Amino acid sequence: MNAISRIPGLEFAGEEELAPDEFDKNPEFYLLVPQLDALRQIVSLWEGWQRAGTVPRNYGPWAQLFAQLRMIRPWGPADRVSEQNREYFRHAIDGAADDELLRIEIELVFRASGDTAQAAEAAIANQITHSGGAIIDRSRHPEFGYHAILADVPAAEIRRLAELDPGSLAGADPVAAIVPQSVGTPIEAEDQTPVDQARPHPPVEDPIAAVFDGVPVQAHPLLAGRLAIDDPTNLEARAVGQRLHGTAMASIALHGDLNDPPTPISRRVYFRPVMYAPAIGDELFDGDRLVVDVIVEAVIRMRANGGGNVIIVNVSLGDITKPFTGKISTWARALDYLAFRYGILFLVSAGNVNAGISMRDFANAAEFEAARSADRSRGALRGVDAAKADRRLLAPADSLNSLTIGAWHRDSSSEVFGGVTPFVPYDGEEMPNLSSRLGPGLRRSTKPEALFAGGRQRGRLDPVAAPPILLSHPNPSRFWGLKVAAPPGNGGMGLHYTMGTSAATALATHSAHRIFDALERAYPALIAQMPLAERAALLKALLVHAASWRGSDKFIRSVIDPDAEMHHEHWRREVCRHLGYGFVDPEDAIACASDRATMWATGSIGPEGSIVFDVPIPAVFGNSSSPREVRATLAWFAPTRPGHLAYRAVKLRVPSLHTDDLETAGISTTTGQPTNTQSESGTIVHRRWRNARIGTAAGGGTIPVQVQREIDQGARIDEGVPFGLAVTVEMPGAIQVYDQILPSIRVRPRPQVRA
Repeated sequence: MNAISRIPGLEFAGEEELAPDEFDKNPEFYLLVPQLDALRQIVSLWEGWQRAGTVPRNYGPWAQLFAQLRMIRPWGPADRVSEQNREYFRHAIDGAADDELLRIEIELVFRASGDTAQAAEAAIANQITHSGGAIIDRSRHPEFGYHAILADVPAAEIRRLAELDPGSLAGADPVAAIVPQSVGTPIEAEDQTPVDQARPHPPVEDPIAAVFDGVPVQAHPLLAGRLAIDDPTNLEARAVGQRLHGTAMASIALHGDLNDPPTPISRRVYFRPVMYAPAIGDELFDGDRLVVDVIVEAVIRMRANGGGNVIIVNVSLGDITKPFTGKISTWARALDYLAFRYGILFLVSAGNVNAGISMRDFANAAEFEAARSADRSRGALRGVDAAKADRRLLAPADSLNSLTIGAWHRDSSSEVFGGVTPFVPYDGEEMPNLSSRLGPGLRRSTKPEALFAGGRQRGRLDPVAAPPILLSHPNPSRFWGLKVAAPPGNGGMGLHYTMGTSAATALATHSAHRIFDALERAYPALIAQMPLAERAALLKALLVHAASWRGSDKFIRSVIDPDAEMHHEHWRREVCRHLGYGFVDPEDAIACASDRATMWATGSIGPEGSIVFDVPIPAVFGNSSSPREVRATLAWFAPTRPGHLAYRAVKLRVPSLHTDDLETAGISTTTGQPTNTQSESGTIVHRRWRNARIGTAAGGGTIPVQVQREIDQGARIDEGVPFGLAVTVEMPGAIQVYDQILPSIRVRPRPQVRA
């Protein structure tokens, strides 16, 4: 980057791609070269450098650039069609006639000039038409650097681009990438039972939460009158099959797991169908639209059509054709823009993966079955770790401003399963489900941020593979899974069970709504006047605030670092890949307790601003050596710069506590959380301090928790950035903590001059 900056006239096409990606063994980046003669000159300079290790006089900066590089070549077909997508296209047209059409998405190199962009689009449209294809949809969004075409292309042309023919679309200069049309992730739902319960109706019409999903069964007794349906394209008329996905997500967002006691929410949920159930097969996106455009239009319409106060949007949708590869997806860029522009917390599912896991610790299935439970658990995790490159997030889970939710191996089913198989893969350990996809996100940011209950998914073995192949058991049941509303079956409406990251995300949405309801009850005047973006940022902080690794880091480290030789940054990053900030029990996030006190604040912070909050410490911290903890969670929505290395334009942080402050509370830093470096790569910071020693504040006192906005990454942004902060002070079993802190709660933030 420094070398390029010394050469006038060169610019990157997508600087964010320069971020290191651990699985990319041959990293590449792209320059925009304005003229063919300039490209030829660059290649000539490179060839001279390779021969002699020198460059001509007056070209000294080029030597600094060439010293960083392995190869220079013109951008070509291999850059536009990945090997994974080439294989997808070959499979999709296998045996097809030359004129049979396949629908694909063509992403164009984004050009800021409208005239240049229009000319590029026209050139590609002409090439598609000339090949015998047709344009179905097109979209351009300068706000997040997106320009794409949805097109039907004949199989003959698909074969050419799969073989990287320079004369095909893969060789067209305006094209950035050619990808399959977006395909949603289906869910499994099994074991139908009759409706055995009633749940109260929300008393308030005006929604604060929304679900974007498949068309639900509106008439189901647990959904009727509880959803504000907005279906402008009438997907309802096309939903003639089993409406599994949308019905299940609506049920969980409204009621949570129906195995749990009722946890009613105060308002109806805004529901925008973006998929439908065909007569046969899984639920589909509208095939005539670019899905990114659908989501953008849905948010804009929601704000003006019944969802003006929505601050939570559930997106339990993952594009199985677009796993994260180190470059942020167009879906994610769209959500990042919408989150900041409209003050919305998007809750996004990490995605599921059902590919088998090879367990090379065991020769065959018999040896695995005979092994001790602890050895089987370690073997399963070693298998997952070996395949982690193929188990990465699905778009749009790589969104920086959103919260990405993984599936915790947990549910509330009380039925006891007496069989031997399918079996629990991690016996006695709190872990994600086998099928829950792994992080990290862009620039190694913490992803997924939180794990919510996604059903106790079991495992099974391929009966003949050697070494044994561990498969996630796909079928939920009354023994494992979240109980949800079901489409009609056996003559009437019923309930059934589901599991996975989609369900976990809907449960996070239900939990966020419950948190909002609790805040609104306790602080009606404050919440009423709070801007929507600050409400959303506060919920973002509070959802993650209760997250913890629950000791599972010890199990994971025993497998990935058995000799404790890794640097603490490395092994914690590997733990974070699986656990993010940790597991979240919604009751921990919502319930009151006498042995802890949670304080919160919201606001907007300007360029290089800093605010200090004085956090009261209870006197019992200075009178007892019992274990205690202080934790702080900061969340914000960052403006973004698509195509630039500094994609996240604004960074906030919570600086470390000074030694005197740690002594005041009797706490210390801990390794049971992501590292500060990794935590600060996203838009949420979660810090914990723990110990079990007497603090120096025997009569009470305060410690400062600071919210600091760093120098903007790129050109200065004068606009304030909305944030939410939560701080908890806790000593398990010390029932005086809350009462000792409560009298000090009239706290005002103290402006601090930046050093």
